[in-house]
Amino acid sequence: MDPLVEEHHMPQVEAVLAGTLALMTGYSQFLQAEANPAHRIGMGEKITRNLAMLADHPQLSPDCRCVLWQLHERWAVMSNCTLEAADVVLAPSDDSFSAPATQTLQ
Repeated sequence: MDPLVEEHHMPQVEAVLAGTLALMTGYSQFLQAEANPAHRIGMGEKITRNLAMLADHPQLSPDCRCVLWQLHERWAVMSNCTLEAADVVLAPSDDSFSAPATQTLQ
């Protein structure tokens, strides 16, 4: 397995969970918040939607779904606070999320 290739094969629910954790990591980065607040708002909205979807997923245990729903509620509040605090005007969302080209931080 090539460590430079980020290709993984896993069940869909695990892929959504892994992607959501990656989004949470990106959202928490200070440089992201300063460099592109509109992108961070989109990330927060996507995290909130993913957590709601995971909380309803039948392959997860009831306890796991409960934890995910509580996280969804917290992220919904945080995402809304981020949106209210932003000085950016956002275009209407088409309910998709596309990441910009990656940049190397030094």
